[in-house]
Amino acid sequence: MERPRIFVIFKEQDMPALNALLEGNKNNEFDFDYDKSLPRTPFHSPEAAPLKEEITERIKAATHLFCIIGKDTGNNEWINWEVQTASVKGKKVIGARLHIKNKSPAALLNFGSLTAKDCSFDALKEAVELSYTRSF
Repeated sequence: MERPRIFVIFKEQDMPALNALLEGNKNNEFDFDYDKSLPRTPFHSPEAAPLKEEITERIKAATHLFCIIGKDTGNNEWINWEVQTASVKGKKVIGARLHIKNKSPAALLNFGSLTAKDCSFDALKEAVELSYTRSF
């Protein structure tokens, strides 16, 4: 089995959770793809089209999409679109809440994603392994 390539989506304030995942990947079990310069372009603007094309290509190159669910993730149009795009492209989608009260993006609920027990590297690894045995 090839090394999973995981496209990570998150809000800027949740960068510490991403950094913890990267630190947990000491043995390079996963190939992480993420963008520290998160979309700042308004979602419905004409300038968003080339960005959507670029993100779509990155999602298509991934085996999984992992959504870090922070305080402001649930209502973010970009994140909902990224989850929906990954689902439509047949990618395995996993989400993890940083806090139990954080609202999940609607697309995570509507497209049959897995939920990791937390946002740790070990929980992500467990969810990735489970994703290969579960049909979406």
